[in-house]
Amino acid sequence: MSEDHSPVPGPVPLVVQYLYIHEQGEEFYYPSVRAGATAADVAVRYLECALAQAATIHLRNVPCDLVLATNIGAGRVSRSASKLLKRLESLGVEILPTAYEHRPRGDDSTYISSRYVLDAILTATKGQPEDRKLWLTDLDCVWVDPQKTWAASPAAHQIGCVVIPYPADWDTVGFGEDGRTRNAIGAMAGEIGIPNDAPSWVGGELLAGTPGTLRTLVAACESLDSQLAHDGRFLPTEEQILTLAGALGEIEFQDLSHVAQRVQTGHRHRATLTKDPLSLGLWHLPAEKGLSLRRTAQEINRGRPARLRTDLDDPVRMGRRFNVAGTGLTRRIRDDTWIATQRARTFLEAHAPRR
Repeated sequence: MSEDHSPVPGPVPLVVQYLYIHEQGEEFYYPSVRAGATAADVAVRYLECALAQAATIHLRNVPCDLVLATNIGAGRVSRSASKLLKRLESLGVEILPTAYEHRPRGDDSTYISSRYVLDAILTATKGQPEDRKLWLTDLDCVWVDPQKTWAASPAAHQIGCVVIPYPADWDTVGFGEDGRTRNAIGAMAGEIGIPNDAPSWVGGELLAGTPGTLRTLVAACESLDSQLAHDGRFLPTEEQILTLAGALGEIEFQDLSHVAQRVQTGHRHRATLTKDPLSLGLWHLPAEKGLSLRRTAQEINRGRPARLRTDLDDPVRMGRRFNVAGTGLTRRIRDDTWIATQRARTFLEAHAPRR
């Protein structure tokens, strides 16, 4: 992209979402999903997020390709999930079969699929031209201004990411024995041989780079996993192993926080408010899975994209739609009522007599 965000010659960007579908009976825990306890419920909730994100690109008709890396197979998902998959494909999203080979060691079920991004990288980069930029995003992201984001593309030898400004001694993970804070990751880097006090924390919601650099990232993570395993240690989440790779200089990360950020919404969180979120190109909205992202997905799934299309032309309207800005008590009451209605409807459908 040029400085005015207009396209430059070369392959169009490839946006890669990724979703691991749990087997029935597999243990897992995602604190912010706001879905039922079954694998089918979680699959539907995340597919709703994928649909909402894809729509924020597709409805703008910007030049790019969209894929969803997933282990979804025939007969493994519910009727609701199948309908969402078909709607995703109608938006031009290619379904990319991807096995989960980089599972974390240990038996903790919290965020167990977080390392699936490493497998998504390997399948999505296969056969791609080396000058193409891939943008791997968490499902609960929306594109406020795709071309503005792509204009901030990192250099060919770098991986673009969102650096999270956690305090150095803040427990960012909440489970496991190693690498739970920036200080702890720095200490691990020192033990390996390259001291790095409180290294920058690499968020997992956005990774951008060329195919070769992204594959190098996966190889670096695999090598570090092997080194740690030799000492009986492991880092369960992708953010921990990415942060360690950056601390050791294995990968050069480029902070893209000027165009993409994790934005906490609602009135219950205690995070620092995002400054001027309407100026960003990408929002990561972890608290919106069961609310604005689901509501947007339902509009698309019902074939009613007109209101979203209008909102995409105005960052202020987007801010209101996704609870990023312009919300107040009246909106809060409306949203709480909508959530209660959805839960009641789900309960009634689950307990309705079968014909």
